[in-house]
Amino acid sequence: MGNSLSFSLTANEQHRQDMAKMLDMQLDPRGKADCIMIIVIAAVYFIDLLAAIYILYNRKYPPIKCKSPILMSCIIVSAILWFAGDLQANGHVPLANTQLDNCKAFGVWVRVILGVCTVSALVAMRAYGLFRVFGKNRPFRGWGLFLPYLVYCGCMLVYGIVMQVVASRLTIHYIEPIDICFYTPGFKASLFAIIWITWLIVAALNWHIRNIKSSFNEARESLIACTAVFAVLIFTTVMHYTSPQFALNRKLRILTTSFDHLATNIFWWSIMAVPITNCIFRKQRYLDLWVAKLRNDGLQRMYDVSSPGNTAKESSVYQRNSFAPDYFLLRSKVEQSPLDSGYPYFDPMFDQYKFDSSVNAVSFTDQPEQKPTKKKKRVDMW
Repeated sequence: MGNSLSFSLTANEQHRQDMAKMLDMQLDPRGKADCIMIIVIAAVYFIDLLAAIYILYNRKYPPIKCKSPILMSCIIVSAILWFAGDLQANGHVPLANTQLDNCKAFGVWVRVILGVCTVSALVAMRAYGLFRVFGKNRPFRGWGLFLPYLVYCGCMLVYGIVMQVVASRLTIHYIEPIDICFYTPGFKASLFAIIWITWLIVAALNWHIRNIKSSFNEARESLIACTAVFAVLIFTTVMHYTSPQFALNRKLRILTTSFDHLATNIFWWSIMAVPITNCIFRKQRYLDLWVAKLRNDGLQRMYDVSSPGNTAKESSVYQRNSFAPDYFLLRSKVEQSPLDSGYPYFDPMFDQYKFDSSVNAVSFTDQPEQKPTKKKKRVDMW
């Protein structure tokens, strides 16, 4: 059996149909519809990847930085791995005589662990970070933030190892006559349980932070994203149990894969579309409006944006300096909690609560009382 996907019916696909009839199964051959779906979703993810590179390049632009560009970029990478696993698991491409016939490697590790579960974990971690800052007055860093994520990753690692050592007939196995990977009901049940629990946690966290300050409020975006995700989850769960051989049906397999990645893109772009488009087309004007919004939200007490004419000066500093948050000069002593001050930076790999080297690093954790020092003459940056 060959391993090429074609827009037309090949001899190998005809052979699969004949074998399916012998097994009393209905099989739609892979062909034009699968090719078109793969090309369209691949093109979408190519655009997503360019957007991820763009937000990493502009990660110091404050409206982008507050959206967690590192986490959002990791979500795109995991979603691409998820898509690669879907091509195998949902029967879109030939598996025979390729590495794809290793159902556990791609079906468990690539699709489930590195794809579905990692995307869900990163989304949950971002929501939990917002909840820590705005709901519990705690910083977006430290063991309190990362420990739940590490525990989740540890559980997923154990899950993957168990699935690897358990006999294939109990989890996922390759059916050679029809060239497809088959998931057992027990394995699917465990997978759906993990995904449902994770997204219910995400929904609960988003509900708790729905009334945070408008500069960082994502209630509308979260509602759109959660609605799309839960609609797809309901459809996929019902379809997997009512039509367990959906991968043999052309319409069902294409709908399943397309809906999965439509939901992922709706979530991602509902959060990133506004800052990315404004950064591209009206970078300076949007920055001015964004700083003005900080002032209207009462955040000027923490950042040096209190005077009515500061916006233009702040923006000019941003233009001249490669360090984006230079105009967010923290005062010498932190007097408020993050809930009151309200401007967290959500890139844990860059230590969100410390600013660039051009500005004195300040943490939002409790600061020890400092002895008064002799006041130095301030040099006006402008």
